[in-house]
Amino acid sequence: MNRYDGRVLSGETDTLVDILRDKGYKTAAFTGGFDYNSHFGLTSRFGEYQECKSADSGLTLEAYGKISCTAQKALEWIENNRGSKFFAHVQGFDTHCPFARAKGSMYDADYAGSVDFSKCLWTFDKTDPITKDGKTYYPVYSPTSEGKASILLDEQDIEHLIALYDETITLSDEDMGSFLDAVKNMGLWDNTIIIFTSEHGDMFGKNGRFMRGGPLGGTFYDDVLKIPLIMKIPGITSARIDGLVQHIDIMPTLLDLLSLTKSQVLEGKSLLPLVSQGREVNQYVFAGSEFSPAEDNLYLTERTRVEAVRSKQWKLIKEEVIGPTPQPPAFELYDIENDKEELHNLLSAKEGVFEDLKLRLSDWSEQIRKGNQ
Repeated sequence: MNRYDGRVLSGETDTLVDILRDKGYKTAAFTGGFDYNSHFGLTSRFGEYQECKSADSGLTLEAYGKISCTAQKALEWIENNRGSKFFAHVQGFDTHCPFARAKGSMYDADYAGSVDFSKCLWTFDKTDPITKDGKTYYPVYSPTSEGKASILLDEQDIEHLIALYDETITLSDEDMGSFLDAVKNMGLWDNTIIIFTSEHGDMFGKNGRFMRGGPLGGTFYDDVLKIPLIMKIPGITSARIDGLVQHIDIMPTLLDLLSLTKSQVLEGKSLLPLVSQGREVNQYVFAGSEFSPAEDNLYLTERTRVEAVRSKQWKLIKEEVIGPTPQPPAFELYDIENDKEELHNLLSAKEGVFEDLKLRLSDWSEQIRKGNQ
């Protein structure tokens, strides 16, 4: 999905929503909008779709729908449909920048800096620190910087940014707890599958990057790609399981749990062998995204593509400008087992590993592009 190039999900592609609806499930989605807008061809398939969004544009606190809003709408719908088989999707942008939801009162109330954290702060590439009056700063962009990395963050500013992020996580955790308590009080806990996950994480200065440039210019590090996946499955004892999984594995896992046949060949794999037997289902996992900037984008003019492949030990990141002025791709190779922070690029030292992962990533990427044609 790309916001600006006009592509939408084909109506001929069956989704989890379509399969469950055809099997008699009532379906509904409650989101904060943006990537979940119905014109992209996915959320329009739910039997009911509602957005919690108080503004139409701008990366401001008010523009992003919150769990506290979507969860309440979802609970009302669940209460009215609790006697039927149902599938509810509940989403919020609580931990999406900007993070000034509670203004730092929880974890960094003594912050005395002057940076405006009510807008998103980000980079699109590796940013080198600068020295000004003997002090180190990282230049970053914001929606108010008119296409220039003119916002300077010092160490205290970065610590405050992290504190704001932690604060949003804590507050959204409380909102999710209230939602789950309400589900329990309805008597649905013991016969309902609940899956919690997120879209991505964020960067806070590591490798000179802030937030999630993603397809806009990098940051496919584990800070961004390694996200939570928690599944509450009736009849299965709780446990923390170590395995490589992807978002696309959720659909086949649910179909397996519900004993529903698949109507098409799926790239994702059911996680039940991993959950119930500890048997790995993925030797390698992949990530990829493209970005086509809008004509009025002040920050970027080039189409970019970022991809990654990883095993339990190795990870390869590929980043390239694909138009209108293409550039040779840049690669980074990390030994995840021994360098969890991805600080030491071993591209030149591990040529054999690089070539193997490069081929695997290329084959995967080619399959994806053929599938989109």
